[in-house]
Amino acid sequence: MSSEWEATRRTVLGLATLGALAGCGLDSDSTVRPGLKVDGAAPVPLNRIPNKPDEGASPEQIILGFLHAGATSGQRLDITRSYLTETLARAWIPDSQTVIYDGGELEVRAVKGQPDTYRTKVHVRATIDTEGRYSVAPPNLWQIFEFAVTAIDGEWRIDQLEDGFGRVLQIQEVGFIFRDYPVHYPAIGWNTLVVDQRWFPQDQLATRLVRAQLGRVPDYLEDAVSTDTGARLVVDAVPVRDGVARVDLDSESVADDATTRKALAAQLVATLMSLPAVTEVVITLSGNELKLGITEALTTPEQLGFVDRTQTNSPVVMARHGTKLIRVGDRLGSVSRQHMKSAASKFEPIPTSSTRLALRLDGKEIAAVSGKGSELVRYREDGTHTEVASFAADMAYPCYDYGGVLWVGGSGLGRESGHRLWAINATVDVTDEDAAAPKHIPTPWLGSRLVQAAVVSPEGSRIAVISELIPGAGSRLEIAGVARQANGLPTKTSPQTFRVGASLVEMIEAVWVGPTTLAVIGRQDKQAVLQPYLVHVGGQVEPMTERPGAVSITTTGDDKDVVLTSAGGRVFQRSGGRWQELKALTGVVTAGV
Repeated sequence: MSSEWEATRRTVLGLATLGALAGCGLDSDSTVRPGLKVDGAAPVPLNRIPNKPDEGASPEQIILGFLHAGATSGQRLDITRSYLTETLARAWIPDSQTVIYDGGELEVRAVKGQPDTYRTKVHVRATIDTEGRYSVAPPNLWQIFEFAVTAIDGEWRIDQLEDGFGRVLQIQEVGFIFRDYPVHYPAIGWNTLVVDQRWFPQDQLATRLVRAQLGRVPDYLEDAVSTDTGARLVVDAVPVRDGVARVDLDSESVADDATTRKALAAQLVATLMSLPAVTEVVITLSGNELKLGITEALTTPEQLGFVDRTQTNSPVVMARHGTKLIRVGDRLGSVSRQHMKSAASKFEPIPTSSTRLALRLDGKEIAAVSGKGSELVRYREDGTHTEVASFAADMAYPCYDYGGVLWVGGSGLGRESGHRLWAINATVDVTDEDAAAPKHIPTPWLGSRLVQAAVVSPEGSRIAVISELIPGAGSRLEIAGVARQANGLPTKTSPQTFRVGASLVEMIEAVWVGPTTLAVIGRQDKQAVLQPYLVHVGGQVEPMTERPGAVSITTTGDDKDVVLTSAGGRVFQRSGGRWQELKALTGVVTAGV
């Protein structure tokens, strides 16, 4: 046996433990329950029927058959269970962690010195956890699985699986079972909903989404969002008939105050309306009407006072040529050299060495970091500027959020040497030195890592941070919630983070291009140069058309409008499957990104 197969054996789950887990509320028994047949329909019909075990199959064939038969959902899982002993079939939870792998046919080998025990090894591309959260794996991650078999009436069956084993799927099989859907949480201090993208099997969809929505707040959004954690369904089913999803909550489980009830209703409506089969949501409390103060059918969270900030007007965009910045529309391709030369700027000239710029949402202030990353200057459209007192070195691109807060990542100086992230209230008078001073925002999860980029999400409740421990030694991209005071000023980040885009080993810049998507400049393992990628939060990493040499990234709209700037001041905007060079410009800055 080769050394790569000699790995520490994972704990094999005993039958007693499996039996105990079956009673933990995670059972995936395919028995038809009320509401199952009228639940939200899958956008793509499930048509993959697994094969049954062959008579006389060897242990290796039974294990491979079971793994392949896991690429299904719903009642077809009864066939998958036929590869297991009866006791294990009752205890197995298919919706435990799913491991997604690439490569060819799996190999199953006997474990030396352990009778009736077999092992397979996969190159992991991603995982989907029990809550439906999709995580891209770092490169070169391998995982080993062990199976124990026994003979039942002369036929081999699997009688032991590893703790938490759900499915092992080839990357192309994921679409047979899973689709991604948004789960929503009210932002604390904002009248908006924050999206947490999840992946669910394509059966009992409405029920699955409501179960997830009634769950706890994700760790990486702690203190940034809220939910009614006590609310629960009367019956574990959400029927959908004629487009109407009916959610019946236990009246004693739901909070009494009207604000919390409206927020819960908004969450449920926003989440369920993502299903194509749902056109309206009805919410009741133990069969009685939930009074929300509206008479029309529930179809959107806006009816309950929540605002979708991704649907606001086009952002303010400024084009740069040399030291001049001119306000333009989002049609950058139509901006000519003549216009850039003749148009007057409301801002005083900004040194060409200050390439790291940010624009406040109202377009009336620009923050600029010097080329050496040690100076921060705030320029205003009245032609004045203010130099912020020195507080950090190695500053990254600044970023203004929806509430007018200016964020900067860097390395603290002097007594603040361990600090990595600051926020500046850019709505107060800059002459008020105390109110306008940079305030440290605790990020204990960063440790001693250095911030490469820090960008706040469109709704202002999450921050994406690229960091590295040692320059050039690899980067990581993490998402954390932002906790705020009642006045909107940030106080801290969530204590835990959600790592995304782990297949990218180096990243330098990022920008939000949607509620759950970032455009990133980075590279994968063994890739020689940095390239643009789309990183989906709770989803996959998607390469864009190659455009090497970029050092900054922004957007004038969404992922279709990404703009790259090279170190030499060449500007390119995404145009379908190519990059259009904007020869009249040396840079672009967009408000709020």
